[in-house]
Amino acid sequence: MSRDVVAFFDFDGTLTTRDTLLSFLRYVVGTWKMMFKLPQLIWIVFQYLAKVIDNEEAKERTLTLLIKGMKFSHLEHLAKNFALTKLHKYINPVVYAKLEYHREQGHKIILVSANLGIYLRYWATLHKLDAVIATELEVNAESYMTGKLLTRNCYGIQKVTRIKDALSGNNIDYEYSFAYGNSAGDYELLEFVNEPYWVNGDYIEPWRGR
Repeated sequence: MSRDVVAFFDFDGTLTTRDTLLSFLRYVVGTWKMMFKLPQLIWIVFQYLAKVIDNEEAKERTLTLLIKGMKFSHLEHLAKNFALTKLHKYINPVVYAKLEYHREQGHKIILVSANLGIYLRYWATLHKLDAVIATELEVNAESYMTGKLLTRNCYGIQKVTRIKDALSGNNIDYEYSFAYGNSAGDYELLEFVNEPYWVNGDYIEPWRGR
């Protein structure tokens, strides 16, 4: 049983200055296809805002619309390129400095994101993070994308559930934990750790609860 200090970081809006999923999808399918699908994408957003569908279904419908039928190897190639050549311009330097602090202290650093593991893992490897817990995509037996999610959307309580599964699955017990988040999707994560921090742009402050 290993005992360590761990720092959990949300990605979009925490380590980055904006959401990166739509940027990734536009990179994958191209601007013209994105524009062609815009009316359907707007309808998905409208249904989500009207609470007809939740964020998990909205994400799955968006992915089905844009990447269903794509060869997995092609998507993974694009995901690697996006992570290694595009993501850097979205990184929040203030929060990234916190990540570097934890690395210097020898803490384990784990990315916990509702975004897609297919590209976050490449970014995490580049920046020497220890693990990624994220939303995963379903691939069919012929290695084509179905547009469906393989896991639950890693948002809200699912972040904590996935962390607990990862800890028990790898026989890891942490003595002390930090977390950094910026939205309602991080509330449960922040409540789960010993020392939670709220990120608001360039400001990082102790989280005082909902």
